[in-house]
Amino acid sequence: MARWRAAGLVLLVAALLAGGYRLFIHDPYVPAGEAGVYRNMCCGTVELSGGDMLLNGQKAVRYVVSRDAAGPYVLPRVYVGAFPYRRFEIDGSARAVKLRLDRLPSPTRITLYKGEAAYDFRRQPPVAR
Repeated sequence: MARWRAAGLVLLVAALLAGGYRLFIHDPYVPAGEAGVYRNMCCGTVELSGGDMLLNGQKAVRYVVSRDAAGPYVLPRVYVGAFPYRRFEIDGSARAVKLRLDRLPSPTRITLYKGEAAYDFRRQPPVAR
């Protein structure tokens, strides 16, 4: 009888941990029509797809799409920003900043503000296969 109680307790704890992960850690992805590849001449590409942001084809970062008084935006889980006129960088120790979308659904531009500078990433047409 004691074995059944111990097994039941272990299953209960595992279920509570899984539920806590879903509620507090995992960001549920909700498609908003933002998926695509966006390019900037200095900094390379940003690809948004299924809640993952790829920078120059590597380094995936989770993100969510939302809207505030200033309009729609993409909010990565960690800081994603431009190293002035060179490339994009990821910094897990810095606070995440909003990357502004020009519209939803089907945005044509993502804008990242860094101080006084604004970096525009234009949506690239899909590659024909």
